[in-house]
Amino acid sequence: MIVFLNVLLSQGGLPLPVLPTLMTVAALARQSPHQITQIIVAGVSGALIAEFTLYWCGLHYGQRFLGLLCRLSFSPDFCVRRAEEVFARVGSWSLLFAKFIPGLSLITVAMAGVTKMTVLAFLLLDGIGALLFISAAVALGLLFQDAITSVLSTLMDLGKIGRPDRPRRNWIVYANKMVAAAIVYPSASHG
Repeated sequence: MIVFLNVLLSQGGLPLPVLPTLMTVAALARQSPHQITQIIVAGVSGALIAEFTLYWCGLHYGQRFLGLLCRLSFSPDFCVRRAEEVFARVGSWSLLFAKFIPGLSLITVAMAGVTKMTVLAFLLLDGIGALLFISAAVALGLLFQDAITSVLSTLMDLGKIGRPDRPRRNWIVYANKMVAAAIVYPSASHG
């Protein structure tokens, strides 16, 4: 569910980190090939739903929708020019690799609608592109599984330092309180 929502919202235009999520989930699910398949299916499904919505808006609202997307981007002029250049050079095949280039996927998908690409061709090419991107992220998670789980384990251990059930490590909590008191009280007495 986390993978589906993360990919859905990210491919829908929200600035969410898809790659770290997919890599982490894949690293944690390495022991179960069944879970790896579920991760890929959830990711591809989320991408297709979000991107079909963008395609539909591009198909029905045309350049106005593309202009809206580009106004929301960091560089509106560059956004339109870049999307048009890529689509002019590569055409609908850009849907296969656009997800690998930050910011390009959103505009390329809308451009597919603006150019009146058929629904079947869009779903086929975008589905293959989503499968390639999600699978690559999952493969990286599997490849770096040891490093990812090591980082997660270290973060979990760091989270245990200030816990009340570990009194010998409470010195960090007390040190933080002392620093905070030293900062707050002198400035309060002078102010």
